[in-house]
Amino acid sequence: MLQLQVDQLTKTYGSNLALNGFSYTFTEGVYGLLGPNGAGKSTLMNLLTDNLLPSSGVVRYNGQPINKLGKKFLKVLGYMPQQQGIYDTFTAERFLYYIAALKGLKKKEADVQIPHLLSLVNLQAERYKKLGNFSGGMKQRILIAQALIGDPEVLILDEPTAGLDPKERIRIRNLISEISFNKIVLVATHVVTDIEYIAKEVLLLKKGKLIDSGSPYRLSNALQGVVFELQTTSDQLPEVAQHYKIGNIAKDVGHITIRIVSDEKPELYTYNEVKPTLEDLYLYRFDTEDLE
Repeated sequence: MLQLQVDQLTKTYGSNLALNGFSYTFTEGVYGLLGPNGAGKSTLMNLLTDNLLPSSGVVRYNGQPINKLGKKFLKVLGYMPQQQGIYDTFTAERFLYYIAALKGLKKKEADVQIPHLLSLVNLQAERYKKLGNFSGGMKQRILIAQALIGDPEVLILDEPTAGLDPKERIRIRNLISEISFNKIVLVATHVVTDIEYIAKEVLLLKKGKLIDSGSPYRLSNALQGVVFELQTTSDQLPEVAQHYKIGNIAKDVGHITIRIVSDEKPELYTYNEVKPTLEDLYLYRFDTEDLE
């Protein structure tokens, strides 16, 4: 069984504590990283990819520290950054061959993998198109493809569905789920629904600390009794917004339905208790001023 073990990982920048004693053991499957800006997600990913050195703590892959494994660890690692490292003058195919060369793949191996990966991310028809002419969503897909070159055992994806339309988001989400059977896959995202149905574990980070983790079902189910839908009028909306964290507002003829999270039942309004979701959890666990 593959194992990526993180033990008391800490990273400071001067007086700023970006990651504070993070410990976790990852095995095969999809893990979702959730948290607002400044939570430590990017710092964690850069430490796991060996792009940063920790201030203290250690990351082990199958029992060996990654800083000692060096290139051996990089060969089993796939990383998708947020639209970084794109060469506008390269075609999609040339870009993938370039990344394959950097990863040490022989041309015969690249010749087999690259057409397959272009098909996986639905870019086979654009293989000769320059990346500078790609839409934002197409750039996301080519970055996913380059992360999969070499069939990595550890895959780290930073906002993989940002900029994709709903159909492509579903395609990529299903792809991530499919390839996770024999890989450790970490997905950092703000699109909570993208991991709600595919992540076996969700990690909540805030101000550099891991504040909770567990299956999406366990985490959201812990909010039973704190998620409600209110029936109000537009005149009451400012008052509701002042007293509750609002997750959704839906207007209908004659009334407004507002979804809130609250430790106390909203007795002053007509309400129904509803089944909590990961979006409700995000709203509940992170302060309103932290939400993006």
